[in-house]
Amino acid sequence: MRRGTAFAFTLGVAAAAVATVYAGAGAVARALASLHVAGLLILAVLHVPVGIALGIAWWFASGRDPQISRVRFCWARFIRDAAAEVLPFAQLGGFVLGVRALGSGRSVLARGAVSMSVDLVMELTAKLPYVAAALATLLLLAPDTRLAQPLAVALLVTCAAAAIPLLARTRLGTTLERIARAISRRWPAAAAPEGDVGAAFDRALAHRAALLSSFALHVCCWFLGALEAWVLLRLLGAPVTLLQALAIDGTVAGLRTFGFLVPAAAGVQEASYLIGASVFGIPPALALAASFARRARDLTLGAATLALAVATDRGLLPALKTDTRSP
Repeated sequence: MRRGTAFAFTLGVAAAAVATVYAGAGAVARALASLHVAGLLILAVLHVPVGIALGIAWWFASGRDPQISRVRFCWARFIRDAAAEVLPFAQLGGFVLGVRALGSGRSVLARGAVSMSVDLVMELTAKLPYVAAALATLLLLAPDTRLAQPLAVALLVTCAAAAIPLLARTRLGTTLERIARAISRRWPAAAAPEGDVGAAFDRALAHRAALLSSFALHVCCWFLGALEAWVLLRLLGAPVTLLQALAIDGTVAGLRTFGFLVPAAAGVQEASYLIGASVFGIPPALALAASFARRARDLTLGAATLALAVATDRGLLPALKTDTRSP
């Protein structure tokens, strides 16, 4: 683990701990206990269709790769997210394991790495209308709130982050080539043939209808996050409406943009829930319980996915051990 990453994570955990003490550790624990195992399972099952949709969006971002099925992309997306949640300190984390889950052929590295990069851009771009809708909803329901300003700044930062790779297409292609070469040095058996990365990148961007489908699916998944937040808060006993859940979850999604340097957005997510929920009078303890319950859901799904992956894919465990090795 790099020192900067370790420091950021430690600072985030400390901030979350301070917030828990402020809200009342006992009250937070009681709110979490009210969820019960059944509630956690409901949240996990509810998130499965979202993961499937994200996998199909990745397949579209690949230009509808005819050599890799949609089912394989869905499975790879679950592994990609699982590694990111369970192994946040891995040097390349879920990205490498997600590509590895697509297959073990030499050309898979190029197509997988490129399609994943394009998919990340689509996902980030699709976040813009969601955060914008959350901001509009927030202004509608609570026009006097001061939260609108930092959320608007988060929207602008997200917009800039999404625009950079779209405007610098040539530079992005060169960067992908360098990443592929770096991964190939670590796993020589998976080295991509010369030129495969550039060809895969051009092919993915040439399928505009597929890119639009990927973007649309990502937008749907972002908005499904509001539904998940509504169910979560209702299970915890907060009488929120769907619009309020949209404003809260959109606030969390927007403010998490500032926590991209912190593994698992430790502390950033908790602060976002506190800020967003306070607008609608939700107690701090319940807001923190919602954040911790979301992490529990992601860890539960992630651990189950990695356990299944290791049990069914012998080649994934060596990749997992190699990727979690200190740089």
